[in-house]
Amino acid sequence: MATLKPSILVPYDATELSIKALDKAVEIATNMNYTILLLYIIDDASFCPSKMEKFISNQKDFEKAKKYFVKSIREGADKHLFQLVNKIKEKNKTKEKESFIKYIIRVGHPADEILSVSKDPNIRLIVMGTSGSLKKRHNRRGVGSISRWISEVASCPVVLMR
Repeated sequence: MATLKPSILVPYDATELSIKALDKAVEIATNMNYTILLLYIIDDASFCPSKMEKFISNQKDFEKAKKYFVKSIREGADKHLFQLVNKIKEKNKTKEKESFIKYIIRVGHPADEILSVSKDPNIRLIVMGTSGSLKKRHNRRGVGSISRWISEVASCPVVLMR
């Protein structure tokens, strides 16, 4: 039975920093003979902050709209990631280019989903961008709360890209 190659987990949201993280992961994976698992997360908390739930007048309609929203985002993300992965596979010169990079889409809180996926024994490294939210608000660079949490809690090494 063939064992799976070690993998690099790359949380991806199409921001400049996640693209930079993906580029670095491709470089590392190529040099180390690893594979890449691209992870896109649909943040379900973004639909309605918990403090606002009590103000929803029709819970049934809200849940229906939420399902439609998730479906729509999932379809768009799937299309984008499929094209991105194929572009990277075409550039990859290894024999196993079909298995070099794959992607998954999850729904949940980004930190929880990243940590959950990173528990897979084949995940040996996480490469991710920092949020840059401090830079946007205060013209400073900082580590976002999710990337900081992942770097402190993950059971594998984490590379943060700025």
